[in-house]
Amino acid sequence: MNKQDLFTRSTAGQALAGVRFFLRVPFFLRRPVPLSEAHTTLRQGLARRADRLLDRVRRDVFERPGSVYHRLFRHAGVELGDIERLIGVDGPEDALRKLLQAGVFLSVDEFKGRVPIRRGSLCLEVKPEDLRSPRAAYHLPASSGGSRSAGTPVLIDLAFVRACAANWLVCMDVWGGLGWQVVDWETPGAGARFRLLKFACAGRIPVAWFSPVNPDDPSLPPIVRWSTDVLRAAGGLSGRPLPPPHFAPASDPLPVARLLAEQLRRGGTPMVFGFPGLVVRLSLAAAERGVDIAGARFLLAGEPITAARRATIERQGGAIIPRFGTVECGAIGYGCPHGDAPDEVHLLKNMHAIVAAGDNDAGLPPEALLITNLHPQSPFLMLNVSMGDQARLRRRDCGCPWSRLGLDTTLAEIRSFEKLTGAGVTFLGTDVVRILEETLPARFGGAPTDYQLIEEEGPAGEPLLWLVVHPEVGPLEEQQVIEFFLGELARLAPHAGMMAQRWRDAQVVRLQRRSPAVSRAGKILHLHTMRRPEPTTRH
Repeated sequence: MNKQDLFTRSTAGQALAGVRFFLRVPFFLRRPVPLSEAHTTLRQGLARRADRLLDRVRRDVFERPGSVYHRLFRHAGVELGDIERLIGVDGPEDALRKLLQAGVFLSVDEFKGRVPIRRGSLCLEVKPEDLRSPRAAYHLPASSGGSRSAGTPVLIDLAFVRACAANWLVCMDVWGGLGWQVVDWETPGAGARFRLLKFACAGRIPVAWFSPVNPDDPSLPPIVRWSTDVLRAAGGLSGRPLPPPHFAPASDPLPVARLLAEQLRRGGTPMVFGFPGLVVRLSLAAAERGVDIAGARFLLAGEPITAARRATIERQGGAIIPRFGTVECGAIGYGCPHGDAPDEVHLLKNMHAIVAAGDNDAGLPPEALLITNLHPQSPFLMLNVSMGDQARLRRRDCGCPWSRLGLDTTLAEIRSFEKLTGAGVTFLGTDVVRILEETLPARFGGAPTDYQLIEEEGPAGEPLLWLVVHPEVGPLEEQQVIEFFLGELARLAPHAGMMAQRWRDAQVVRLQRRSPAVSRAGKILHLHTMRRPEPTTRH
């Protein structure tokens, strides 16, 4: 860890970051992005894609000898002149595909620092902070959600927040939502701070902020509480006060439903940013209690938007706008109004280039997405980085406003390809989603978010896979449910029956009757990994 990272993680470093943040935010919020600027920024970004990619490679790779990417390029035998010719002749995407074939890429485990980068004789031990964008200033401390890991520290430049605000404003224009009332529903952490700043920078102060975890819980890290206070104080100084977080967990989403119903009764159109699992719970609770939320809009991210989840929300009159992105690189795509898949989004080509892995020697699925960010103030320098996601990537003239703006690449069926493993048996996580959301509810009752798999280790390190079933599903015979689940796994592929039998013999799968787990970021994931704490050593 370098000196900057040691300092920014120390108490003094966090205090200084809070002061810097407090001083900059009021000026930042006093100059919201007008719609005309947002459209101009998008057009210019599209026109300069090749130049931006070349600029990133020249300044952030070849002018930084010894950096991670510089060593990757050197090992691959790729010089700056080669990149200039590739981009000039073939364009950004074809150039990136050739770099992938040459070994210039990072897997999600390499990017997160979980495993070394190995390319032939080259072996690099890398930490996420080694990949930070060298031209991004440190304004907003953040962290990835940590749904499958401890989370990655992220330092966000306010210039990048402004660029993301411009893209979101264009999205609202595309969907006819410039007059909608914004509601945020996420944990009061880094993602919420980023989101609230982005909405406010776009001139759309949220009317309410709900949290799926109790913001007054004393077990929350102190930085979460004081950073929320600093953010709201800075917003007040700018004349754009931000709302406080109110508790609305997955088990009791009615406060959100009642606010939406009230906004609708007044003739407004509320738009909630939230996670699909939470919004499914909201829709079910609203139906049960007779709260009318028909006409509400939901900007959904962070979890798969499946047909079952979408249908549950739409039955209550809600409309969905998909979003795909990560805290490491911001929004990657926003929903297509003419989408032919539940989660189809248009790639923000002004900010990113994406290629599919195709046939590769990296062990990636053919539809794995490799992301390259083009904005110089993005938190990380990402050139052909897999974040563990796969999707159907295609050029498509769907006739929607995004296409007319020049964003003609779409992503659909976006899923993680990280694996579910136990007792030496591995299933792709994407294979079990249908069983959890459709097959089990059809057989035993319940809703798409009533079933979840939780993977953990037992006391002796033995693999355990908990099939969690919500108590509201009703009485169930434990072994019958487990056998049915294993039988459905066995139907996935010719060899899956033998793998399911190994799980049966090892008694890997257990049933647990409780509400599905919510990640610390407020997400209800299909596959939830419970990490056993590392043993501590006393000195």
